[in-house]
Amino acid sequence: MIESLDLNQIIILVTVLAVSAAVSGFIAGLLGVGGGIIMVPALYYAFSQLGYDETVKMHMALGTSLAIIIPTSIVSALSHMKYKAVNFELVKSFGIAVAIGILIGTFIATNLKTPQLLLMFSFFAFCVAIFFIFFRNKVG
Repeated sequence: MIESLDLNQIIILVTVLAVSAAVSGFIAGLLGVGGGIIMVPALYYAFSQLGYDETVKMHMALGTSLAIIIPTSIVSALSHMKYKAVNFELVKSFGIAVAIGILIGTFIATNLKTPQLLLMFSFFAFCVAIFFIFFRNKVG
């Protein structure tokens, strides 16, 4: 990792991350996709600029993005609960599938090397793009 950053590097990194966060929030609100589609590449770029080892950059970018989901989900659920807009029966029905998905995803992510994880993320982002281009209006 880089021992020290000069002020210009810090300003550029903060600007890139702030713009990425704004775009991520806008896209998430507009299209209903997760902000990770924007933030994971932005974090990967930031970690690259900070000189992190190639073997951990993608894992850190994904982990950082996923870690944000916890407090964001809690705040979102609490605000929806105020308006009685949470169907807890539906939430309960997803519980086991979510737990299994977490276990499988964790196993896969910890056992993949960075190039494989980059390819998997890129493929996932491509599939999301294809869905929004061709199938979004046909579903629900």
